Amino acid sequence: MRRLIVEVSGRAFNKLHPEIPLQKIRSMEVLHFLKFDYEEVALIARVEFNKPDFRIEDAFPDDFAEVQILEQEKEGRICTYFIKARPLQPVHGEPDPTANGGYLSLPFEVKDGKVKLTFLGSAKQVRQFLTPFEDAGVRYWVISLTDAQFPPHSPLNRLTEKQRNALITAYTLGYYDVPRKISLVQLAKRFDLALSTLDVLLRRAERRLLNHIMNES
Repeated sequence: MRRLIVEVSGRAFNKLHPEIPLQKIRSMEVLHFLKFDYEEVALIARVEFNKPDFRIEDAFPDDFAEVQILEQEKEGRICTYFIKARPLQPVHGEPDPTANGGYLSLPFEVKDGKVKLTFLGSAKQVRQFLTPFEDAGVRYWVISLTDAQFPPHSPLNRLTEKQRNALITAYTLGYYDVPRKISLVQLAKRFDLALSTLDVLLRRAERRLLNHIMNES
């Protein structure tokens, strides 16, 4: 799995997403991605506005997003929000950055008129993630492109790269939720794998993690 960090100017980013009022935002930092798939995005973000009378919920149609203020600072100029919405669709290119696998990660922020994005996925998925920028003629800078790293003590390090990618993607897309948000058949199509192959891949990954947990307890 690869970890890509790119930076693009706010003005150029608005070519892809003109609905985001970046000109009214001084800074924004996503603190947590709670969910991000082709159906829904849910996150917690800290936003600083240029003017205290503007609210992020004013930027979205009523049926597009659910927005809740969790905390306010500096007389409302800085707010921490819970935001749940449909995934934004860029003007050009792939309608969903996770449509071909992979997902957004941290850091994800707006600061000093620039947008910084982090994406996790395979080499092929990274290329597909950048396609909308290239199709729109948006200039971007690759800040970092490395193998995704986990803390040395993380049980995920005991898995192969294929097992990690399958397990993390399945978890992110809600395969382990109750009820499930995505089926094994849908996951297999996403990975372009036979159903039996993906089933074995996940089972082996789960067994390795369980062995580690049982031996550590």
